[in-house]
This record gives sequence, C-alpha cells and structure tokens, in this order.
Amino acid sequence: MTRPDPFDTPASDVDDRPARPPISREVDFGPRIMVVAVAILVLLLAAVLRWTASGSSGWEVVQGAPGVTALPRLFSILALVFGVGFSVASVMSRRWVVVFVAAAGCAVTSVTGVWAVWSQNTVPGSGPGFGMVLALIAMVVLTARWAGWAFSRD
Repeated sequence: MTRPDPFDTPASDVDDRPARPPISREVDFGPRIMVVAVAILVLLLAAVLRWTASGSSGWEVVQGAPGVTALPRLFSILALVFGVGFSVASVMSRRWVVVFVAAAGCAVTSVTGVWAVWSQNTVPGSGPGFGMVLALIAMVVLTARWAGWAFSRD
C-alpha cells in the first residue's frame, strides 16, 4: 500500500499577493478630526461672506455672478467639491483612498485659492474679500490635515 505524497496537492489556496487586513485600508483619525470639522464649518461660513471687490458672496461666485473672473469661481467650486464634499466623504468612509483624493484635491484647491486672491489684488477696487481669505486659510488647514493622514499609511 502506498501513501499519498503530501507534495502533490497544496495544503491551502495559494495567493500570489499577501493578504492585507481590512483595517490597513482604513484611517484612524482620532481627536484631531475636530480640526477638520471646524475647518469645514469655517469654509461654509466663508461662503456667505464677501469674496470679491464687487461685493459678491461665495455662493454668488459659485453661481457665476456677473463681473466675477474665472479664478475665484474655480476656487469656489473646488473648495466646495474637495473642502466640503470629499472631506465629509473621507470622514464618513474612513477609507485611505478617499482621504488621499481629499488631500490631493485640497492641495490643488489651495494653490488655486492663492491665485484667486492674487487675481483679486490686481483688480481695481478693494481687493479680495474677507470670505475668500478665510476660505483659503480653511483650505490650507484641510490640506495639512488630510495630507498628514494620507501619507501616514504604512
């Protein structure tokens, strides 16, 4: 009587890639998430304040008020999409991929915000409104927080 050779069949399913535990795809925010929550609220508050020399608020800039140039409008749209939308999605899902997209989008939005403030300084009038500057500060804070979590993945 011959015994079966143990090397003929694998002992278990063989996978080419190592299995990652599901916890490694999630981000643990801890108490520092309150900074993000406050920054989102500040960003929403900034949307009702004056953004341009003509007196348009952030919501009017998003809607394309007459006399608003392209850079403030682009900044306002990106701030709402990434600063509010993807930030809320990141907090709710806690997924690393969504956090990374929020970090990258907030970084692009921050650069666009600097350009928007600069463009308002070159327009005759009183310069950028308090709401635009406040929104830029909130976007820089969001960029720093999301980038810290996005690049801390092991």
